[in-house]
Amino acid sequence: MKAIELHDISFSYGKNKPIVLSGIDMECDEGTVNTLIGLNGCGKTTLIKILAGLGKPISGSVSYYSRDLNDISYNDRSKLFSYVQQNNNPLSDYKVREYILFGTANRLDVFESPGKEEIEIAERQMERFGIDRFRDKKLGELSGGERQIVSICSSMAQNTKVVILDEPCSALDIVNQDKVLSILKSIAEEDGKTIILSTHNPNHALYLDSNVFLLKGGKIIDSGSAKDIIVPDRLRTIYGDRICYSRDLPYNEISFYKQ
Repeated sequence: MKAIELHDISFSYGKNKPIVLSGIDMECDEGTVNTLIGLNGCGKTTLIKILAGLGKPISGSVSYYSRDLNDISYNDRSKLFSYVQQNNNPLSDYKVREYILFGTANRLDVFESPGKEEIEIAERQMERFGIDRFRDKKLGELSGGERQIVSICSSMAQNTKVVILDEPCSALDIVNQDKVLSILKSIAEEDGKTIILSTHNPNHALYLDSNVFLLKGGKIIDSGSAKDIIVPDRLRTIYGDRICYSRDLPYNEISFYKQ
């Protein structure tokens, strides 16, 4: 089943402004991980925002499960997809557990307070991400990386079919990158959720065994499985001739065993 379909998307940030995205066609199957890769300014964040309904294309269509995004109410969108923006800075006066509970708001009526079930959802997600140990800390007391994990955790508490993340690992150390990527992979494989994320690290796509969309100049210039796309010959179209396998370097890169 197609979870996401984009057809002939073009976008500009205003009249007489340059075209930022052009002719974007893209499909994501349900239960898959999908990675957007490209240089700074290639259009990754803009495309992520369009997927999240935060930008209106000048042409083309965005559909979730065959429903045009324009026909989906904001309330239904909150149940269909969650979105974590790049370098998100959640409100600093809230405690971690309170912020995670915000993710369950899509289950509640307007003036309804979280109940036992919502609290249990929040607790499970905090344990899953290993942040239950500082559940009573205020967000302003956390590091930038810890706040990023809290934001991702809150989006998981939202329990949507689709999860959209703009560079989720940008503020994370290598241990927490491994943790977050592992969780994203598991929720696609075990929970059947569809993940779409942007990253500057092609190795993340390999780790996730994801589908890959290479962006250059506001266009998707290549796509396919990570094992087919994340190879020097195809990455050189965006990164230049110096891209190579680590085995061709005079040093060994440090990484984690794939579980």
